[in-house]
Amino acid sequence: MFNLLIKFCGQDNTLDSKPFVNDEVQFNLIQLIRESEVPYLFTNKNKSMIIAQSALQFPAWVWTDNQITKYDKEELKNDFAELYKDADRLVFIAKPDIAIELAEHYSRVKNIKYSVVLQMESFQCQKVIEPKPLSGFLRKAALEDVKIISQFLSGFIYDCFGKTTTPDEQIQNAKCYIENGNLYVWCNDDGIISMANIAHRSKRNARINAVYTRPDMRGKGFGAVIVAEICRIILDENRLPVLYTDLANPASNKAYKNVGFVECGRLTQIAFDFNMPNA
Repeated sequence: MFNLLIKFCGQDNTLDSKPFVNDEVQFNLIQLIRESEVPYLFTNKNKSMIIAQSALQFPAWVWTDNQITKYDKEELKNDFAELYKDADRLVFIAKPDIAIELAEHYSRVKNIKYSVVLQMESFQCQKVIEPKPLSGFLRKAALEDVKIISQFLSGFIYDCFGKTTTPDEQIQNAKCYIENGNLYVWCNDDGIISMANIAHRSKRNARINAVYTRPDMRGKGFGAVIVAEICRIILDENRLPVLYTDLANPASNKAYKNVGFVECGRLTQIAFDFNMPNA
């Protein structure tokens, strides 16, 4: 039985009104969750918190207003534990201080261990800073690019997650990216140099991901130039470009700032180990 949580649907105005929209860039994936087939969406009476999840196998997102009361925060911890009392796996993302408080409480209730698996920074770009000019041009990826895109995806997964996959294993994913029509590449006489994807468009924002440059062409500004061009496309749609970065990769954070992105808030991803007692 929840003390504060109230279920709501993605069609109401909770995710289009304050205080949530003040943190919308930071919690942009909640806008994607609201579009899922059967979203799990919960808030409280004064809308100072939101728990959102598209399906139990995907991470939950927990938004809290910066002005959340101590009482509401305590009830959030209790309701979070109640909501996931029967879970046998759980990953969630929240503002750093809230993430640790929720993790500590849930870990005590369930007697299991947790770990911080990722620290992220959210960014938005209101105005593009012109990168240095480079040879080449932007175009949408085409099916004839599928082999090189599969190689790029394999490299991207290794760079971001340390997971080794082969290009052959990424062929189907490459086709999906291309067929969605939002994957762009930068080309010149040396072929395809870099790629970037518009992962999702919401009412006010468009999220960029899968930014990757060929290893032999890194350090020359090709990542910056493709991101800048995609930002222009998004800004022309009257949306703001947004993205997330891993705080463990300061080089990419600096590169995005050089294009015009500014920080909009950090996030912490927590995972629980249901097989490891909290001794």
